[in-house]
Amino acid sequence: MGKPMDDADRFWFCMDEPTHLMVIVGLMEFDAPVDYERLRATIEIRLLGALDRFRRKVDCPASGIGTYVWQKDPTFDIRSHLHRLALPSPGDKTGLNEIISDLSATPLDMNKPPWQIHLIENYGDGCAVLFRIHHCLADGISLIHVLLSLADEAADAPWPSGQRPGKRRKPLILKSLIPFDSILTRVRQVRKKTRKLGQLFFEEASAAITHPNPLFERVQMLGGVASDTAAVMGRLATLPSDPRSPFKGPMGVHKTVAWTDPMPLTQIKKVGRAITTSTLNDILIATVTGAMRRYLRSKKIRVNQLDIKVTVPVNIRKPGTELDLGNRFSLVFLSLPVYIEDPVLRLREVKRRMDKLKKGPDAYVGYGFLSAIGKLPLNIARHLALLFANKASGVLTNVPGPRQSLYFAGRQIENLMFWVPRLGQAGLGISILSYDGKVTVGVASDSRRMPDPEKLLAGFEDEFNELLKLVQSGKIEESPLVLHDRFEENRCKGITKAGKRCKRRPTSGSSYCAAHRPVG
Repeated sequence: MGKPMDDADRFWFCMDEPTHLMVIVGLMEFDAPVDYERLRATIEIRLLGALDRFRRKVDCPASGIGTYVWQKDPTFDIRSHLHRLALPSPGDKTGLNEIISDLSATPLDMNKPPWQIHLIENYGDGCAVLFRIHHCLADGISLIHVLLSLADEAADAPWPSGQRPGKRRKPLILKSLIPFDSILTRVRQVRKKTRKLGQLFFEEASAAITHPNPLFERVQMLGGVASDTAAVMGRLATLPSDPRSPFKGPMGVHKTVAWTDPMPLTQIKKVGRAITTSTLNDILIATVTGAMRRYLRSKKIRVNQLDIKVTVPVNIRKPGTELDLGNRFSLVFLSLPVYIEDPVLRLREVKRRMDKLKKGPDAYVGYGFLSAIGKLPLNIARHLALLFANKASGVLTNVPGPRQSLYFAGRQIENLMFWVPRLGQAGLGISILSYDGKVTVGVASDSRRMPDPEKLLAGFEDEFNELLKLVQSGKIEESPLVLHDRFEENRCKGITKAGKRCKRRPTSGSSYCAAHRPVG
């Protein structure tokens, strides 16, 4: 019997474009070969035997309007979903990178359940397992929970049995980049209002695309929650779009991915202890911002007045429902202060902006918006979604993974990574994942606009090393220096012999430090 598709899931199903596939890509790296038969048994018993949706395909109404249904695939064959291939010699990271990049731009067969798993052999002395799962099946938080629920905590775990993942130990507790636990109640209110709000969107969507204000006035009639909706969406409607850059613009079909080697979390915590008000998330996002600044400057792009917006996924699931499939997340806009050169100032400004987002209503409004437009005809839903998506340059997501090593199909997982889909002209995807005391950063980009994402990752490492060097030197001041969006610096106005702005504090009653203070 068919199962109706949720509005949020329908939204992601309908957003596939040749230049942007709505597919979440996940990677497990191993130092030893994985046995194919054991991998197949793991997928058949722990995934297909427990989660019925992975055996279902999407049945679409012929007109595009109406109920989309998860229908059991009568011809399901695991061999259409589990594939085995090998890297050409020398079987290094470059070769793996190329295969993942090619597969990232390869559409899934939507006449079948929308997922594939690839065992990639001849990767050094080990192998890799690549997961490609359509966003309509579930959001990233749920899918990572599902995939890690297939793993074991012990190296000598037996072959998989018929036990359901939901009955087994919870492999990890994943948190959102922005923890919005305090707004769950209001999210539930939005979900109750969504059907009525969706009708308003349907009635006035065409006018709203070019003249959004009347729609927002109607939304205000829905009460307190909807007044927040009107305020947030009114602000978003007037939010300026990012300029064209290597991160944003018309896209091609081919994509390129890259990822760092894992770096110890202890180093990041060392910075956090030196700047006590900053979280690990703040440090990582500020470092990514600095890497984006370095990359743009290397392309001769002016950054002195530049903010770059990214959308940030926010998990709004109730604790304990992570293994329930579907999309239960929202999107918020985060503006990254690329214009700030000083890494400490940049870190403090990122923290200020993150704190402001955590206190705002943007997350639950975003969820209501995604669910509402999921009810609209395909062309209107896509037009509305792109109207907002094109304001940003990319997507940024950070998932804290398991703190201990896990074993998959009898082998220890050495590293985990994932890449997220983007919409419209937003070409940059940045993923941060921690696992087993280490953190890995991944980048996905459009090959035509940004063919060298590894340079941005090199900039990430350079930026972090510079911040770490400042911490180790003991020259970081604790007092806040950032006062508003266009920050004011409490630093000397003098110029060093190298031609750079002095980073010392001015003396009392002066704009200069003791070394640069004018004489007389």
